[in-house]
Amino acid sequence: LHRLQIDQDPPKQKVRITFLSRNTRFRNVLNEKELIKRISSNKDYEVKRVVYDKNISFLDQLRITSNTDVFIGIHGAGLTHLLFLPKWATLFELHNCGDAGCYKDLARLRGVNYITWEDDAFVETFEAGYEQAHHQKFQNYKFDADEFGLLVAKAVKAVKKHPDYREHLKKSQSHDEL
Repeated sequence: LHRLQIDQDPPKQKVRITFLSRNTRFRNVLNEKELIKRISSNKDYEVKRVVYDKNISFLDQLRITSNTDVFIGIHGAGLTHLLFLPKWATLFELHNCGDAGCYKDLARLRGVNYITWEDDAFVETFEAGYEQAHHQKFQNYKFDADEFGLLVAKAVKAVKKHPDYREHLKKSQSHDEL
């Protein structure tokens, strides 16, 4: 990030949440507007929805990700952006689509917190019109908004407890007072 001249801003009073939306045929979150609305109503969160595709440069993608405290998305290559998260961040993989260790291991290796959906009773699956639709990677999903809100709160709590987050927040507040 340094060599690309991408600055990582210190944390703000509001926890910065980025919801990574997919612009693909499979693994779409069919009720993402409802989920985003659910967490956007929290005055302590700054929520942003993004689609990392050809319409946003890679450098802009890095700028957004490196200034995110909670990064949310469903299983897919876009979650590799976790490599550019601040060390206090949490990756929330909405659904691992049967590949439980993939992004969990990458988050562990990067040193960021990881959570995923905990109870499949709160998930609905929808076939996406593909002959291999029985596989989780070729389906679309709906998630319970209340459960989603609870899991986001869990992710935010982990961010706020991280010593580096607290230290940077404290420094930025002291700087603002000057």
